[in-house]
Amino acid sequence: MNMKPWKTKKSEYPLRDRWLTVRADSCETADGVSIAPYYVLEYPDWVHVVALDSENRVLITRQYRHAVGKVCVEIPCGGIEAGEEPVAAAQRELREETGCAAETFLRLSRLHPNPATHSNTIHSFLATGTTIAHSPDLDISEDITCEFLPVLSVLELIDSGEFSQALHVASLMLALRKQGLLGQGTG
Repeated sequence: MNMKPWKTKKSEYPLRDRWLTVRADSCETADGVSIAPYYVLEYPDWVHVVALDSENRVLITRQYRHAVGKVCVEIPCGGIEAGEEPVAAAQRELREETGCAAETFLRLSRLHPNPATHSNTIHSFLATGTTIAHSPDLDISEDITCEFLPVLSVLELIDSGEFSQALHVASLMLALRKQGLLGQGTG
C-alpha cells in the first residue's frame, strides 16, 4: 500500500496546560478532503515499569483515578520530564511512586497510546531484582499504595476488571512474555 500522510494546513492551540495541550489542526487528506478541526492531544512521553522481585512477583500500585472515579490497580508509571532519558524517568518513577529500586532495567517497547489522537509515546521497561529501598516520595496530590503479587494474582485482577488500565496491561503482557511467565498458571 502506498498511503500518503495528511497535509496540515494550519494548527492552533485552544488549550495548553501542565499535563495536556490540545492542538486543532486544519488538515487535507491525500485525496483532497478537508478535515477541520482535527484535535490532537499533545502529552509528554510516558514510561511504564513492570517491576519484578527475585520471586518474579509483579509490583502493582493502587491509586485513585478521578476520570473513572475509583481506585485503580496499575503498574508504576509517569511522564518523562524535559531533557530526561526514558530509562532515567522509569527509574525515577519507580523510586518516587513505590520507594523501590531495581538491579536491571530492560527496554521492552515503544508504544503509541492512541495514534489517532495522541502525539506521545509510551516507553515500557522491565525492571528485575526489584526491592523496597526507602519510602515513596509522592507528590502532594498522590496517594499510592504498592505491593508485590504473584503473576497469577495479577492476571486474576485483569480478568476481574480490577486491573483495567489497558495500556498498563499491554506493557505487563510484553514483560511477562519476555520473562517466560505467561501461561504458567502459577504465581
